[in-house]
Amino acid sequence: MPARLAQVALTAVVGAIIVAVVAPLLVLLGVVTGLPGAPSLTTLSAVLLPANLAALAQTTLIALGAVVVAVVVGVPIAVAVERTDVGASAALGAIATVPLAVPSYLLAFAFRAAFDDRIGLLSFVDVIGDIDSAAGIALVLGVSLLPIVVLRLRASLAGIDGALEEAARTAGAGPLRAVVDVTMPLCLPSVTSSAALVFAGAAAAFGVPMVLGLAADVPVVVVTTRITIALQSGSPTAVADALSLSVALTALTAVAFALPVLIRRVRRRQHHGVVGSRPARPTTLALGPWRGPITVVLWGVVVAVVVVPLVALVLQGLTRHAGRPLSIGNLSFQHVVDVVSRAEVRSAATTSLLLALGAAAIVVAVAVVVVVVRRRSRGASAVVLSAVGRLVEMAYALPGTVVAVALVLTFSAEVRLVVLEQITFVLALGSTTALLMLAYVIKEAALGFRAVDEALDRQPAAQQEAARLAGAGPTRAFVDVTLPVVRPHLVAAAVVVFLPAFTELTMSVLLQAPGTSTLGVVLFSLYEYGDPQEAMALAAVLVGLALGGQLLILRLGR
Repeated sequence: MPARLAQVALTAVVGAIIVAVVAPLLVLLGVVTGLPGAPSLTTLSAVLLPANLAALAQTTLIALGAVVVAVVVGVPIAVAVERTDVGASAALGAIATVPLAVPSYLLAFAFRAAFDDRIGLLSFVDVIGDIDSAAGIALVLGVSLLPIVVLRLRASLAGIDGALEEAARTAGAGPLRAVVDVTMPLCLPSVTSSAALVFAGAAAAFGVPMVLGLAADVPVVVVTTRITIALQSGSPTAVADALSLSVALTALTAVAFALPVLIRRVRRRQHHGVVGSRPARPTTLALGPWRGPITVVLWGVVVAVVVVPLVALVLQGLTRHAGRPLSIGNLSFQHVVDVVSRAEVRSAATTSLLLALGAAAIVVAVAVVVVVVRRRSRGASAVVLSAVGRLVEMAYALPGTVVAVALVLTFSAEVRLVVLEQITFVLALGSTTALLMLAYVIKEAALGFRAVDEALDRQPAAQQEAARLAGAGPTRAFVDVTLPVVRPHLVAAAVVVFLPAFTELTMSVLLQAPGTSTLGVVLFSLYEYGDPQEAMALAAVLVGLALGGQLLILRLGR
């Protein structure tokens, strides 16, 4: 009986994933191409309008700028931390990955708190120019996506045998020359694939262009903000713009995400003989007289783009009177107290909390079912479950704006299912909080699946075998043996899903139900139309929660 129930549960889960992920994309594609009526490219051709082409061009330029920032900053840090004796390397590598825990739009608030020419605590530093510009957006997105380059390149460097660098040193090359001539060519595929992922992430970004771009004297409009503005307009022409741009944005990010796959395939066909062919023998290159200057430069860059903005955000949130010099007398928790006392903030916090908790619980429960059954499946079942995993990854790769548009098209009307001509099931998600939770589940499921997969790897196979030999069935063995061991890691997986859902902005703007709001939306509204100081205080609180949640994940992971 348990096995039969497990099969029924798995079938329901697979069907739900297909309906939630595949159906909305097919509906979006069908609407854009005129289906189910006569095929037509009228809607899709709207992407060729001058305003839409301008948004696509702006998006591409900003994404390329973010790639430049992430690569120029991330590559030297990764190489220095993984391969040299740069000072305080562990701390340097850890701080460079902090943006991974902070939602990008909160990082935009942090950069504005530090460098904005009107309210920034460091407004006198005119190195980056106007933060409310295309260049400022590219800078913030590059910093927010910096961990992709650092983490992927460090992993690649860890797989390269250090004997090659030692051989170059023996031949007379200095430490920097050995890294440049020997190590970096081997890491080029990793750098290229990281750059492609950064491009895709920057092109799909919504929060940073919304916070910085729309506040510029001449608004910087990218594809995601144009889609949102068009849908909020509601006119047929604007909706056609939104639909065509959604397809164009999906194609743009799909090409970028596909590039790493192509690079890996090309790399497998080449015989390097040094990466993954044998256990890597790490080496630390002594920088010699260059150690001090390189340490100062790298730490200076990391502090400037990561530490300073976040500290400035906290200080800005604690500043009693904006515009006055920073001093002890001008610091107070009053703005924090005031903002958390606002009725709309408390209501939004409750909504975000319930949505994030619900999304985390659903994702972890579904992931446990799929991952556990996948590990035991063979043949056709294994193929189906593998395809489900790819669907989940595909949903994560889709821009949040596109996910929201597809869900609106699919569930704006009631879906009725009649069983045996007697029982009618009605699915009515349009303009409901449930639709927003579904969007969170779809978008963050890949994070939960990956975390659950890693959690179940912690369970020694011998314990499972012992339970089975003692007569326990698969379900009983999992509940009595596996679950107690992996429970902390499953909690960590839930936190991994909870954090981005709790502070989510992109899909919330388009899908929030009438009369409700989420923290991200309230924060943006408060900054634009309310009290900017209280908005900074709320942003500082959310950054603290995000960093605290990341520390909790690390603690549970141990």
